[in-house]
Amino acid sequence: MFGTNHNSRNKIFKTVYDPTNSITVRCKMIENAKTGINYLINIKDYTGGLTLLLDKDGNAMFSQMKL
Repeated sequence: MFGTNHNSRNKIFKTVYDPTNSITVRCKMIENAKTGINYLINIKDYTGGLTLLLDKDGNAMFSQMKL
């Protein structure tokens, strides 16, 4: 669902930033392709969390989209 399986029919989320230097904790910045809203996903072993990224005013952070 988050850009790892390219054969999947779900194309809503794409990975924006994925640092590969961490061994135990995996963090990715993902973007909703339909709305442009950014999220941070954190995965450690069998647990994890998803967080909406906010700007300094508390609004959802959008990726720059080409019109």
